Amino acid sequence: MPYLFVVNARYCDGKYLIHNPSDLMSNFPFLEGKIIVGKLVSTHRDGRVIRINKEFRSKIAKVDNTFVAEILDPNPLKAVGLPLPSEVLLVVHRYEETQADRIIEFPVAEGVLLRGTAYSYFEDEMKRILKEQESGMLLEGTIFHPELQKPTEMAKEALVSFEQENFAHTKTSCRRIVEQIRTTVNGWKTVDGSDSLCDKLKAIVNSLFSFASIGGPHEGVTTKEETELIMKNTMSLLFYCNSLLKNDRIALASSASPVAGLK
Repeated sequence: MPYLFVVNARYCDGKYLIHNPSDLMSNFPFLEGKIIVGKLVSTHRDGRVIRINKEFRSKIAKVDNTFVAEILDPNPLKAVGLPLPSEVLLVVHRYEETQADRIIEFPVAEGVLLRGTAYSYFEDEMKRILKEQESGMLLEGTIFHPELQKPTEMAKEALVSFEQENFAHTKTSCRRIVEQIRTTVNGWKTVDGSDSLCDKLKAIVNSLFSFASIGGPHEGVTTKEETELIMKNTMSLLFYCNSLLKNDRIALASSASPVAGLK
């Protein structure tokens, strides 16, 4: 789950710091001592909001009863030469833990984009993000089942194409995503123990594939409105199937045994 909030960025003792991210920590206290991963969305300087959109990693620690998070390299604040201190708009997607000498990433939570407190001059920026980039942030904040890794990469391409108003390419990407999902669900016997629900899901997948096959590289209409409809339904389908796989909610047609999901 991406969490969108505003905090103060400072330079102190040779370190670039996110100072007192109390809004984040009050909601997610388990992040203490963890490395968080997210994006530095924008900053406010000289009466205007400046878009940055750079990835960052930062380790949260408690110093003198105040939380601080040192920004690790590669450092977006250093890269853009941001004057400090500055108020910055951040989104946190996930966090890292070391287990058996391996770094494993976990979402802070999944399935929703939440916003924290913000100053008035960031309101328009936050509304824009919540309206236009929710699907992209949810993709960044979700751990996907291995069977859906390829469609997930194509989903990111589809979102970028849509933002660039390349609607034909967006539809092509969505059709390929649905085609991959169709291959996966065709091997299922039940969803949540129901044959009927599984059959209806397959029908939805087939209908969406057919709808997405009009236009794009094929002959037919391609408009912003129907491309957006296809993209939103494709993203919803991707998240739904991911939940089914990860939580062992399906049985295979061949053996009727659950797919081993990721916990």
